[in-house]
Amino acid sequence: MNKSLKKTIQYSSILAIGGAFLWFVFAGTDWTELWSKIINANYYWISLGMAIGIVSHYLRGLRAVLLYEPMGFKVPVKHSFYAVLIGYFINYIIPRAGELSRCASLYKTDDIPVNKSLGTVVAERAFDLLLLVLILSFITLSQLDLINKVITKLGGETESVTEPRNFYLSIKFMLLVFVVVTGSVFLLFRKRLLAVPLVQKVLVLAKGFWEGIMTVRKVSKPSLFWIYSSGIWLGYLMMMYCCLKGMDATNQLGIMACATVFALGCVGIVIPAPAAGAGTYHYFIILALSMYDIPREDALAYATLVHGAQMILLIGLGAVSSVMVLLVQRKKITA
Repeated sequence: MNKSLKKTIQYSSILAIGGAFLWFVFAGTDWTELWSKIINANYYWISLGMAIGIVSHYLRGLRAVLLYEPMGFKVPVKHSFYAVLIGYFINYIIPRAGELSRCASLYKTDDIPVNKSLGTVVAERAFDLLLLVLILSFITLSQLDLINKVITKLGGETESVTEPRNFYLSIKFMLLVFVVVTGSVFLLFRKRLLAVPLVQKVLVLAKGFWEGIMTVRKVSKPSLFWIYSSGIWLGYLMMMYCCLKGMDATNQLGIMACATVFALGCVGIVIPAPAAGAGTYHYFIILALSMYDIPREDALAYATLVHGAQMILLIGLGAVSSVMVLLVQRKKITA
């Protein structure tokens, strides 16, 4: 399969996924009511949330500078920040192209070879994915009773199928069975499994993922790397908290509910879809808010408002950053 055909199939699949989710979440929507909910939001809280989001993006730029230093590149923070914003900007236009455009930006401003800066982006993504998994695990274990309620509701039961403790024990039992069965199969058929191309690809990806995480050890100030990382995710969480305060239907939700909505929203963004999660983000936000008995119409309005606000903000800032990078590049050429 040639590269052009592969890319065509890849982007067509992304469009199909996003289109299916968009149709599902917006089917039967009362657009007048949706617009009314959006324009009546408290934009003080929404604006504060977006401002905190920008601070988190700036911290992402700061963190990236620490990863460039071991390669011998001293990148100004503003150049790294421009690159981060350009990456988000391009992701809204071409799905999954943001990482490459971010690296291209750094090549224009600081002559970092794309293949080297791309390695740092992979390391960041691997590290952030690990943090997201840990957050999701914590939320799952701390809210098993709520998850049980949702499962019961989806199953159409009128009473709880099982007590939270029993539900927790059943999860542990199923995980134990899965680990034992998987381990036994691997030990018995290890040579045959390792010869399967799909298994080989998975192992290569797993190795790359682990190597990406381990590059964090090369930074000169690992404690600062952890501080920036914590600040990034705390900022994203507070951004979500402020946005929840911006709508009447969601302003009563606490920080734990906010963490749940935030984490599931991240899952929606991770799934490949056009415009950085259009459709998938909405679906998972609606799913998260349904756990707290927020009506679907209000949840859809919230998801549309937050996704739309971020899109407008990041496209605007990304466009400005693109101009700034071109100016820096021109200054280098004429110097």
